Amino acid sequence: MSCLRYHIRYLFVSVILLCLGGILTLQAQAGELRRPVQGIRNLGMGNTGIALSFDENALFYNPAGLVGVDTILVGFPILNEVSDDSVKIVNDISKLSGSSTTADVVALLMGKRVHFRNLIDLNVIIPLGLEQQFGDLLTFGAAGGYETQFDLGVRNPVSIEIDFGLRLDRFSNFGFAMPVARGRWLVGAGVETVERCDIPLKTATFGEVMTNTNLSSSFGSCDINSLKRAQTFNFGFQRRLETASALKMIWGMSAYNVGGLKFNRSDNETNPSDQNLELSTGLSWQPSWGPVRMLYAIDLRDLTMKHADDTYCQSNKGTDCIWKRLHIGTEFGFFPIDSGASTFAIRAGFNQGYFTYGFELNPFIFFRVFNIQFAVYKTETGDKIGDRPDKRRVLQFNLGF
Repeated sequence: MSCLRYHIRYLFVSVILLCLGGILTLQAQAGELRRPVQGIRNLGMGNTGIALSFDENALFYNPAGLVGVDTILVGFPILNEVSDDSVKIVNDISKLSGSSTTADVVALLMGKRVHFRNLIDLNVIIPLGLEQQFGDLLTFGAAGGYETQFDLGVRNPVSIEIDFGLRLDRFSNFGFAMPVARGRWLVGAGVETVERCDIPLKTATFGEVMTNTNLSSSFGSCDINSLKRAQTFNFGFQRRLETASALKMIWGMSAYNVGGLKFNRSDNETNPSDQNLELSTGLSWQPSWGPVRMLYAIDLRDLTMKHADDTYCQSNKGTDCIWKRLHIGTEFGFFPIDSGASTFAIRAGFNQGYFTYGFELNPFIFFRVFNIQFAVYKTETGDKIGDRPDKRRVLQFNLGF
């Protein structure tokens, strides 16, 4: 095996060791609207969820949606997300021969964007009575776990540069919701705590990475045992539109990060960056026909365009910024198990104008003991519409009942 191939593999092994050793960095993606704990069901449906949510994901999209849960839910999901470039690079590296040249490696890695996200959490939802019968009772929900995001980019063929990063979030979210006015209005609130390691973009040349035994000096580091903490509040409502009762139409709004998500940084620190208040609205239709459940939804997120990760739209509020916040989705569920799951479901939608799709399978048919979900979506990591879209695949296994 050539020395060059050994160095390339050493780079990837070093990255993995960084993850295991707690050397944490983040690739700052200026235009990507990064939100923690994005649900796989939502992603398959164009990342909608403001007016359509029947599971633990309501805590992170609109807490009022907790009212839609009609049974006690306990889940332990394990989610893994990778970009298309990641899959292609792994396949191409496995095909490299011992005689590979520098030009071969540059052609392989240049312009690629490696992305990986992992989510592990435990969630519980407890409705204290079906709201159709007990319109004044509450639904409680809680979720907590870890989310890690890893990014790697290679660019500049003249003098190869590497952008490397990793984000770690330890989060907990507690919320409740209740119907009012005879169930015509659903209101919800929650409190979310985030402990985060977040270092801005660091770039190093290929030579620096290969010759530096301590990669933290090239990319920066933070202590996994000293995560920066922040707490915020989330509110939302959903309105059942009586004039469209045959379609079960719902209009919703949510206020996320009320008061701002402000981290306990030291005076000389600028990261993790604080997150601003995010206002969103959505509309959904939920007709049913025997063993088939149909769901349709459309969301417009971040109405004020104040998302902290989108500096372009804060000063240039054009049509392209509206498109970046538009989400449309649908789901067809066959043989529903409860309000939030079907024996089999297919999903499709548009996220920022890009097609998304996915499916759900409950192999035990009438129980949630083991749940499999898959989604493919594309998101823009640049500022303007059409700027650096990144296609990603998500797979989740959920143990629960």
